[in-house]
Amino acid sequence: MAPNKNAGKAAAKAAKKAKQADKAAKKEAQAIKATTKGKGKGKDANDDDEEDLDAILARYKAEMEAQAANTVTTLESPPPPRTGALFLASPSTLSSESNHLYLLFGEYFDGSRATFYSSTLRYDVVKDEWREYKSGIAPAPRSSAAGVAGAGLGEGGGILIFGGEYASPTQTSFHHYKDMWLFSIKTHSWDKIEFKRGPSGRSGHRMVLWKQYVILFGGFIDVGVKTNYLSDLWIFDTTTYKWTQIEHIDKDRAPGPRSGFSFIPCPEGAILYGGYRKEYVKGTRPKGMPLDDGWLLRMDEDLSKLKWERRKKAGYAPSLRSGSTMAHWASKGMGVLFGGVLDEEKDEESMESVFYNDLFAYNPAGNGRWTSLNLKRRKKAGGKRRAKKIEVEVKDDDEDMDVDGEDEDNDDEDVKPSRPSPSPAPTPVPEPEDDADDPQKTVPLTRYNAMLAIVKNTLFIYGGIYETVNPAREYTLDDFITLNLEKLDRFNHLRGTGLEELEWKGSDDEGGSSDSEEEDEEEDESDDDEEEIAALDDDEDDDEAKEARHAALTQAEKDALRQRATKFMGVAKDTSRTDEDVLSTPLPGENLRMFYERTKEYWAGTAYGKSGSRGKALRREGFHLSSARYEEYRPLLEEIERIQREAELDAAAVAASKRTAMGVVGEGGRNRR
Repeated sequence: MAPNKNAGKAAAKAAKKAKQADKAAKKEAQAIKATTKGKGKGKDANDDDEEDLDAILARYKAEMEAQAANTVTTLESPPPPRTGALFLASPSTLSSESNHLYLLFGEYFDGSRATFYSSTLRYDVVKDEWREYKSGIAPAPRSSAAGVAGAGLGEGGGILIFGGEYASPTQTSFHHYKDMWLFSIKTHSWDKIEFKRGPSGRSGHRMVLWKQYVILFGGFIDVGVKTNYLSDLWIFDTTTYKWTQIEHIDKDRAPGPRSGFSFIPCPEGAILYGGYRKEYVKGTRPKGMPLDDGWLLRMDEDLSKLKWERRKKAGYAPSLRSGSTMAHWASKGMGVLFGGVLDEEKDEESMESVFYNDLFAYNPAGNGRWTSLNLKRRKKAGGKRRAKKIEVEVKDDDEDMDVDGEDEDNDDEDVKPSRPSPSPAPTPVPEPEDDADDPQKTVPLTRYNAMLAIVKNTLFIYGGIYETVNPAREYTLDDFITLNLEKLDRFNHLRGTGLEELEWKGSDDEGGSSDSEEEDEEEDESDDDEEEIAALDDDEDDDEAKEARHAALTQAEKDALRQRATKFMGVAKDTSRTDEDVLSTPLPGENLRMFYERTKEYWAGTAYGKSGSRGKALRREGFHLSSARYEEYRPLLEEIERIQREAELDAAAVAASKRTAMGVVGEGGRNRR
């Protein structure tokens, strides 16, 4: 067997050298391309992938500042697809602004690359017209920011925004903002709000306006290592322009960490519902947790008296989900919720998702109550007469037939027998013609992370994310839809159904990409790690080398090693160990590759804490830390294998143990955050 094994190693090394040569040639070609590439207008759009995020944002800021004058452009076509944008009714007291909506920022993913917007767009409900406002001083591109609109925020009203995130086009690195900006409805210009102390940078948080106070809660921060979910509560006083962190509230009597929740104002303060976070359990990969709890934040002008109150579900509440969106229906003092998604993990490798397009209202009055908002079928003249005529014909044929003709909502629907008719068959009842006015035909596509806003009594829905299963694709929508909330008669599609003109540039595998050049770049980034692992894995399964190392030990060393290995087998099964202990220690049955895959986020986090590196450098440092730890435990792991062989453990049990050890720590899709 040895000659064959050596031959296999020689072939593997030859293949590795060929791959390294190919990689070197590719890097040389890229270097030549970089030195000959022009600047300015000739700069390739793909260059952003190679730049540090700070450099990208600095370049963008310089470009914006070069545009000193404010400009207003009437768009010839609706804005491009997006999600993660702010969609707010104009708060202005000016009569000319009362029928306007503002769409700010957002992102778009085409299956291959992500685009982040800095746009400030205004929609005129009466004229069906979009305008874009640009100025030299404005927020940088971002998604998942939080914002509030208020008549008292500046002359003529304003919009106050905080935070959000920006990512590289391939979404391999992220930047979280902690800046605050005020947009003037009167001048259509932005001013940056400076403060000494305030919330940390974040995304997925929410804000509401209560009297002169802006309430900020939750969100998340992702440094590329782990997504940390937040539960801190901050109050911004618009009269003093100062932030105050509310720290006196017992965390056990307050909402836990989360992002993407619903947050609306009410006379007592603010209503919080649902959201999403990931939970980290010892020895397992993170699990996404949709939330459906409800809370009232009882406000007071004395900020030391603020408190959270848990609310029970009452009425017809939405099913468990995340990614739903709630808008404030100011004229009714209610919230309106639409859409969402529920992911169910069947096992470690498969997940089923259910997507929604249903509509709910929440009335905060009293103890709060949910209502399902269902479309109402338009009544037609003679509807009841037709139903009664059909009923009589059916009864003549079968007196025992159960017929329901009482519900007015079903007046136009065919009435059918509850069991098969006896022979001879009765005269068939004609099927009703296809009803072009059926309101169910106007219901939007299922989606999550849609943008919602309400002007007077009309709901506006813009974009969001629509997923297909086969093939697996994630479309960012561009449809624009309205619904009269008082009539609930039908959805009006101002722009398409969402999929007619959308292009998918990715592969049909979830999270994949059909861009071979991009795949090569990603492979290059991981080549160094793979080579490091391969270098230490060369003798991983070489029993001869393991036995040679064991034979070199003295009998006393062998006995001591056996005692340590036996003890370690018991420690490895201890479920009371800390997360850090579990993640920093190899498990019996793990080789280096398995150990690194299971714990790479922990080691990246450790490296980040030491050096603050990011991207490729962070992965390399994390790998070196994990491989050094594995080498410390290698003798113990090999001795455990020897003990298991000697005891002739059941092969199936050993295989099951190895499958458990191979569980990869994953973060899931970023849009669920």
